[in-house]
Amino acid sequence: MLKLHGFSSSNYYNVPKLALLEKGLPFEEVVSYTGVGPKYRPEYLQKSPLGKVPCLETPEGFISESRAILEYIERAHPEPSLLPDTPFGVAKVQEFSQFIELYFELVARRLIPNLLSGRQADPAVLKEVESGLTKAAAALPTLSSFETFAYGDQFTLADIAAILNLPIVRDVGNRFFNNDPLAAVPGLSDYCARMEERPHVKTIRADAAADRPGFMAHLKELYGI
Repeated sequence: MLKLHGFSSSNYYNVPKLALLEKGLPFEEVVSYTGVGPKYRPEYLQKSPLGKVPCLETPEGFISESRAILEYIERAHPEPSLLPDTPFGVAKVQEFSQFIELYFELVARRLIPNLLSGRQADPAVLKEVESGLTKAAAALPTLSSFETFAYGDQFTLADIAAILNLPIVRDVGNRFFNNDPLAAVPGLSDYCARMEERPHVKTIRADAAADRPGFMAHLKELYGI
């Protein structure tokens, strides 16, 4: 059986987890928090070179990095597919997913430590993050109208990228800028509401909520947050 190493509070972990759930694949979850290294679970470094989560344990060995794990899942278990059936469609889904990761998630992530700890953020960082998110939000409608799914007429990896990463952007915007930087994106609010009704998305949210006390206790013990 496949084993997914990581923790349910992590959106990086939840990306392959949601893919596994949507495909109906059996898998075991193995809890491993961040901060892996010489003082904490050094054996995990044999599974993930930098001790990052997630990591997928397969019959052939270990795979780290969410994008590589998704590629393995899709190739090893192609049905039901989480990609369109044309090369162009596949490329557009990958384009959308990478756009979300690079210009939303990675930008907003700069403020996650402040979001978790409640500490004030550097004004220069705040300005850079707000500018980056505003620019990305203005460009997002060129990639999707969000009429039904993020791309095309089926649930794909683009939807996984959107539903697991965009809420973080909203949390950061509301906390640090007193506004939702995605509020003006046409169709996005209704789209997100539809995605939240999907059974497997509900599972992801419930598991994340259940894991949060353990994750926060881990952060406090390891980093004093």
